[in-house]
Amino acid sequence: MGIAVARNESSGRYFDPMSGPIAGVQSDPLAQQATTLCALAITDPMIKVDFRADWAEFLQKEMTAYGLAFSQSRTLEDNTDRYLNAKRRIPRQTARKIHESKELRIPPQCANDYSALTNLIREGGDLKPYLSRDIDKKKSPDKNDPLLNRWGIQHLHFRRRGPGDVLFVKITDTDVFVIQTFRHDDPHVWVNTSLLQILHDNWPETAEGRVSGIPGEALLSSERLALQYRNRNFATTMSDGTVYLSPGGGVLESGQCFDDKVTSDRIFGYFSPWQKVVEDNGVNFRTALNSPLPEELSIKLNFENDDWWRAAPILYAPLKQTRLSLTFQR
Repeated sequence: MGIAVARNESSGRYFDPMSGPIAGVQSDPLAQQATTLCALAITDPMIKVDFRADWAEFLQKEMTAYGLAFSQSRTLEDNTDRYLNAKRRIPRQTARKIHESKELRIPPQCANDYSALTNLIREGGDLKPYLSRDIDKKKSPDKNDPLLNRWGIQHLHFRRRGPGDVLFVKITDTDVFVIQTFRHDDPHVWVNTSLLQILHDNWPETAEGRVSGIPGEALLSSERLALQYRNRNFATTMSDGTVYLSPGGGVLESGQCFDDKVTSDRIFGYFSPWQKVVEDNGVNFRTALNSPLPEELSIKLNFENDDWWRAAPILYAPLKQTRLSLTFQR
């Protein structure tokens, strides 16, 4: 899992979201010029800022889009984990290009359903009814999917309520890579290394998690299945000797996807330092917003893109109906 950590670290620093000293505050559209921050931080008690509360408010609205309800009996961190899991499991509705493996064999009885499903994918239709029955039928979109968490592969049913054969795919924001069809009721299909082998042979650039210096494990299907039930990770060797370790992110002992946990930790590591920036630079925010003391000023965090926690925050002052951005000086 240290290698999995390194792979996640390559996307950005883990602990410190700040890339340098703050140099200014900009408001849009009211204030157009940057405001230089004070050399000495002065806390303004009339500036109200609580980024954790902003995130909780956002989650309460956003989780409903994935069939979830914010649970008041759980911690904010737990609700975040549930949201990240469901969001990763349910692809957003957008047109995608379809790629078929050379090994793909569609059962004759599924041919018409496959044609309809691929048209839906190309047109950007809703795939939720065709995904795991845990999501739509059982109303548990936050349940962990071992195959997705371990190898980054999902399965699609040919019909909205159809059992039997299922289609194994890798879904990205722009593409669907159709791997192969297998029976849903075969327990060993969920650890069938041919899924990863086909993905590797056809689209090696899409399969993450290549490792070197670690040998793959020569395991029987029953042994891999036992490891899956116990939420254990294992390295898998391809026919050309390439070794993959958890290309889907990997699983923790809880069954949670390792990548989700990294994202959650980054999110909660983001709030405190940026909130302190706002609290310590009230003069500059007031100047940019033309908000003199003793007027109360509320500053909130905006979550308008998926990777908001990777960059400097987009802020807004609701009473002023104004967005704010921060500038940097090294």
